[in-house]
Amino acid sequence: MNNGKKLFRDTRVYPVVFMLIITILFIGILATFYQLSLEKVETYRQTVLKKMVLSVFELPVNNIDKNFSKYISMKNVDDLNYYVAVKDSNSLGYCFPISGSGLWGTINALLAVTPDFKEIINIEIVSQNETPGLGGRITEDWYKKQFQGKILIVNDEVRLFKMIPENEKVGIGEVSQITGATASSKAVVDMIYKNVLKYKAKL
Repeated sequence: MNNGKKLFRDTRVYPVVFMLIITILFIGILATFYQLSLEKVETYRQTVLKKMVLSVFELPVNNIDKNFSKYISMKNVDDLNYYVAVKDSNSLGYCFPISGSGLWGTINALLAVTPDFKEIINIEIVSQNETPGLGGRITEDWYKKQFQGKILIVNDEVRLFKMIPENEKVGIGEVSQITGATASSKAVVDMIYKNVLKYKAKL
C-alpha cells in the first residue's frame, strides 16, 4: 500500500543537492591537481624566463641554468628588478621587464639595452593577448628584430619611435607598425619609451 511518502530522490531539492555535491567534488579534484603541479609550473616559468634573458643577449641557451648563472645576475633598485649580462669581464648591458596596455590586455616583454642605454640590443615578447594574425604578430621575428640596434638616446633624451606603414622604408627613429594593428604596435613603442625613462633614471 502506498502511503504517499516521497523518496528524497524524487523531490525537487534532490537535483540541487546532487549538483552541489558533484561541483564540490570536482573543485576539490581541480584544487588538488593545481597544488600538485604548482611547483612544476613555476619551475617551467622560471626556465622559460631565463632562456629569454639569455636569448636577448644572444648568449647560449643549450644549458640554461648553467649559462644563466655564468653570464647573468639579477639586481634590484628601488623595487625595480633587472638583469645584468657580463661575458669575459665585459658588461653586455641591462635587461629589464617592460609592460604596457595592448588592445585586449597587458603586453609583457623583456628589453635589453647597451650599458649606456643608448641602443637597443633586443626585445622579446613574454606574454600578450592581442588578436591572432593582427596584433598578435608583435611576436613575429621580423617585428622584434627591427628594434635591434635602434638608437634610444638622442641628446640625452629618450627617443619615442615614430611608426610608419609596414611596407614603407624605415628611417632612423622609425619602426614599422603592423598593418591593421595600430593599437598593438603603438603599445610596444609606448612601453619601450616609458620603461626606458623609468629605468634610465634609476640606473
